[in-house]
Amino acid sequence: MELPYQPVYVTIPSTNDSIESERLLLRPICDFDAAALLAVRGRPEVAKTNYPKEPFKSIEETREWMSSKVFAKGPADIIGRSFNYAILDKSISEPEKQLIGYVSVNTLDPCPEIGYSLLPESWGKGYATEALRMMLSKWWDLPRRDMGELNGSEEKIYAICEKLNIGSVTVLRKCGFEVVSEFCFGSDELFIWALKKAQFIRH
Repeated sequence: MELPYQPVYVTIPSTNDSIESERLLLRPICDFDAAALLAVRGRPEVAKTNYPKEPFKSIEETREWMSSKVFAKGPADIIGRSFNYAILDKSISEPEKQLIGYVSVNTLDPCPEIGYSLLPESWGKGYATEALRMMLSKWWDLPRRDMGELNGSEEKIYAICEKLNIGSVTVLRKCGFEVVSEFCFGSDELFIWALKKAQFIRH
């Protein structure tokens, strides 16, 4: 798999603010979210469209995955930081059951690349599209470094999903992503998607 190379132009704050809409609350993921995230990544329906395709089986495995979202490469001021949000459904009255998924910038090396998953019970309600738009709006509003010769409108953020994952394909298109290449990984056919700030569909 060959993701494009893009220098790191964004600056990541040491602490990220929560983001709220009428239906959802996005807040930075914390260690105490491990059990709820295991409930998401432990579902076979979720695992089959992620990598690895095996459902998570333990809190330890979930915490290892959570730690992989902390940026380990790039400019010194982003090392140890992350852009990883829990998705909370505000219509659920029990606080311990509100976490229904996550949305994140997985890595900045070799380019910014996103990921997201929801509990199957929350599929088909527009939550993934709404949460991704909320996160991307926050992302594009972050301060940037001196971009040199790169025009700000040409900076991109990327996503990967299987061709057959119609739900995710729909979410990405609704947010303005376009397919830029495709490749095979084992038996899976995947798209690489890209989004410029100028193409981002906020609503």
